[in-house]
Amino acid sequence: MAEYTYLDIFATKGLEYIVVLLYFISFVVFSKAIGAPKKNGKKTAGKD
Repeated sequence: MAEYTYLDIFATKGLEYIVVLLYFISFVVFSKAIGAPKKNGKKTAGKD
């Protein structure tokens, strides 16, 4: 006879929430890194 294992779809809910939170946090950090202006010490000509 085939063995039946009970699968609880709510058992991993906490892990799923952690993964989603990490995704959104990394998305915010990545989007800020992409949109940040480059910092260099050179002055542009004609701005004085």
